[in-house]
Amino acid sequence: MQENFTFLGKITQGLVEIARIPEIQYQYNPRDLVFQRDKVKLYHYHPKVKKPISIPLLVVFATVNRPEILDLFPEHSFIGRLLENGMDVYLLDWGYPDAKDKDISLNEYVTDYLDHCVRYILENTHHPKINLLGICQGGVLCLCYSILTTNIKNLVLISSPIDFQTKDNIIAQVFKKLDIDAFIKLVGNVPGLWLTHFFISLRPFELVGKKYLRFVDQIADREWTARFLRVEKWLYDAPDQTGASFAELIKDFYQQNKLIKGEIYLGEERIDLANLIIPVLNVMASEDEIVPVSATRGLKKYIRSEDYSQKIFPSGHIGIYISDKVGKSMPKAISNWLKKRSL
Repeated sequence: MQENFTFLGKITQGLVEIARIPEIQYQYNPRDLVFQRDKVKLYHYHPKVKKPISIPLLVVFATVNRPEILDLFPEHSFIGRLLENGMDVYLLDWGYPDAKDKDISLNEYVTDYLDHCVRYILENTHHPKINLLGICQGGVLCLCYSILTTNIKNLVLISSPIDFQTKDNIIAQVFKKLDIDAFIKLVGNVPGLWLTHFFISLRPFELVGKKYLRFVDQIADREWTARFLRVEKWLYDAPDQTGASFAELIKDFYQQNKLIKGEIYLGEERIDLANLIIPVLNVMASEDEIVPVSATRGLKKYIRSEDYSQKIFPSGHIGIYISDKVGKSMPKAISNWLKKRSL
């Protein structure tokens, strides 16, 4: 009986803590907003070493979630550790699209917003080229951009799908027969909260039942609880997706797998993977169910880069940025790879 009362007490306390999530404020390593175009913002982080690597590194997260996951715990975040390893880091923030942005396409994300951010960095640092790091769907955008321009010296991709129809790609299976045009006509922009619940539904036991049972069990650990709540804030802080770009992503990439077929066009420009000749580091998470390794590791056979490397880390799609073990080794590995190619 006493155990039941204790458990109920933990649940009550847990509910009180969860109710505080809207009050939690993101914290960041020191940074400055240096450029903005519409809702898209570009931040420059303060260096952590006296002489950071001279070539700037632009980090581009997916539009589907907020980039805060990369700096969620500033004292030991992915971006923080890039800075500690001597990187000069810029971060692109796609912002929160609203109904007025429903027609923004993937072409505009790449050739307008991303291009303007790159050009700002080039003009203000007086470098002829920069390094580019793209994550998940943001990696696909960076891959396309690197094919269309000569502004990129080295390209790093993390959990970036290339072949969208491998057998273990759960998202492709779910969206295989979706009438995406009818869906977008119905909803306009795709609600971020809907996407959050969709991703959770792919692993309901682990991301709902198991997770919250552990939260209740650890409720007395204030440091652990604070970390948990900050991750929860990020998880449900998902921006809406513009109807045009989401329809393109599902139809052209997941349903028709046009990227590896050389049939993706941004404006009038065809994205031919064979035209990617710059050095590429392809990073994967071994337990990633959103972008399985099989969807990523085939990149080498489609591109013509003579300097291709790949690394696989033992983690999941999000854990790769916040786990203590991988959180240290991955930024170091990326930084070392870039340093060798940034002379």
